[in-house]
Amino acid sequence: MMRYCFDRRLFALACTISLIAGCQQAPESGNATAPRPSATPSPTGVRALPEAEQLKLAFRTTYDKDGAAQVQEDDAGVINVKPGQLLWIGDTAVLLSPGANESDCHACSGALAIAYLKPQGDGFAVTGKWPTLVRGSGWGAEPEWRVTNEFTDNPAIYVESGDTAQGYSCGGASITELKPGGPVQSERIWLSSSNAGAVDETTGKTFGGEPLSNLEGKIVDIVKGKSFAVQASGTAKFVERYEYRDDKFVPLQKESRLSC
Repeated sequence: MMRYCFDRRLFALACTISLIAGCQQAPESGNATAPRPSATPSPTGVRALPEAEQLKLAFRTTYDKDGAAQVQEDDAGVINVKPGQLLWIGDTAVLLSPGANESDCHACSGALAIAYLKPQGDGFAVTGKWPTLVRGSGWGAEPEWRVTNEFTDNPAIYVESGDTAQGYSCGGASITELKPGGPVQSERIWLSSSNAGAVDETTGKTFGGEPLSNLEGKIVDIVKGKSFAVQASGTAKFVERYEYRDDKFVPLQKESRLSC
């Protein structure tokens, strides 16, 4: 009888220990499922809007119109711009608005208008405008542009353009870095040249006695924020180099063999 009572006491003690252990584990289970605070705060104000709405609002703030507007510069004429792209550089919004020239003359070029804006309440306030800093080729056409991170620490606008006159043609590119304080455009990068249209078929030379020259350049060896090279091929082969100095790329050679 005493052994039976002793066994019952051991059984009761074991149950009590099990219950205590279960109670001690309960808080750990609760902590595992507790929500953690988000590391990234949710956007507020204008940045909380969908991208399409931000672009529309930035364009309306800059030009006081929706969908299309006109900008005018003395040396560029009238450019009809439209919403293109809105970028954020830190707390600054950069509006890119491509536009064709109202005139389609040979020497008339379109432009990519740039505007810098700051968030203000639920909208924007314009802090700077560069309507025709970035231009294209002639005949009034819009520039063929793209935004790239290849060359500079900040996003940059890359545009290739060219010209042909009296049988001579040449082409090049512009790199416009979108720095927080405003856009900075590097010196022109020459990429191609040809006198084929001015060469006489009989003599194989131009009126001035120059032999045929056809050169095509390609940008190579890009070191971001420091340098790149243009490798030329065709009737001659050579390399021209550019370095990043004072916030822009500059040529190391005095005169490019690919220039007009």
